[in-house]
Amino acid sequence: MNHLLRVCDLPAMAKNDDSGDRTERPTPKRLKDARRDGNIAKSKELTSTMMVLLWLLLFWLLIPFISVRLDGLVGLAIAGTGQPFHQALTTVGWAAVKVLLAVVAALVASALGVALVVEFLQVGPVFALKKVKPDISHLNPIDGLKRMFSMDNLVEVLKAVVKTAALSAIAVAAVKVEIPTLLELPHAVPGALGVALWTATVRVGAWVVGVFLLVSLLDLMYQRYSHVKKLRMSRRDIKREMRDDEGDPHVKSRRRQLHQEWANQNMIEAVRQSSVVVTNPTHVAVALMYEPGETVVPVLNAKGEGEIARLIREAAEEAGIPIMQNISLARGLNSTVEVDDFIPVEYFDAVAELLRWADSIRRQQRGEAG
Repeated sequence: MNHLLRVCDLPAMAKNDDSGDRTERPTPKRLKDARRDGNIAKSKELTSTMMVLLWLLLFWLLIPFISVRLDGLVGLAIAGTGQPFHQALTTVGWAAVKVLLAVVAALVASALGVALVVEFLQVGPVFALKKVKPDISHLNPIDGLKRMFSMDNLVEVLKAVVKTAALSAIAVAAVKVEIPTLLELPHAVPGALGVALWTATVRVGAWVVGVFLLVSLLDLMYQRYSHVKKLRMSRRDIKREMRDDEGDPHVKSRRRQLHQEWANQNMIEAVRQSSVVVTNPTHVAVALMYEPGETVVPVLNAKGEGEIARLIREAAEEAGIPIMQNISLARGLNSTVEVDDFIPVEYFDAVAELLRWADSIRRQQRGEAG
């Protein structure tokens, strides 16, 4: 508390201390603006996993198609043994190219279709030209280093390590399981080789898809959490957004109602993090927060009259926040200080005394000597 009294002559510095206050959930408007700019939460891992699953299914479904094409190609090659080399090479070469293009086209077209469907199911329709425009800020080496050592890159590295370890474990397990079968193949019928290879492929593919799907689901949850975290706002941002939106008369009333509901939810959370609440005693309530080493001077966390005052008192009682009745101080703070602003110098002494009282109440509640 002595720290509070020593900084009474630093109100300007206090007003400039705005660090670490982006703790509120993003508003619907902020989420909508981010989506318009192409800033959305999606998992690339989920898309790649579905593509792997599709390729396994397509490979299984296309076996008859591929077998017929390969049989025809082999027959063409055998038939060309009696022809001049350059003529046979041209004929067989073009036939091989056609077979390769047919198989690749089927796989690529199907994979592209699945990728588009999975992306659409994750985020819905999004068309953002801003994402394809060149951004000169990406050439900044300092920003590049920050992105290189960011939490998102750390998660990408962790996913790569997990998938590599999982693939290695699956490969080792598959070899151990298939060794007895592979040792018997030299003495088996010719068709047994294809059956063994297909069985091993299906088994390994199922394990790979299962592991990748688990990683994809965890990645999707992280991407959504990280997306919301990056868009967090301060209560000043929310108030500024409310002021900016007031200009549209057609949506003014509805937006004001939505923002008020949003602000009330954030206000209750702010009250629970406060240090003390001062009341009028029933018509006005003001919540103050002061943490030595984190806030330079006390900050007005929440305030209100009538029904809002009642909500503040109830939230403080539920959270065990000390409540004091001080009519003049409550009225003065309510009329002269805005939410999220630092208290003026003329209230330092009264607020300092109030905080000392609240601290003594907390010590008594913990069973310590006052």
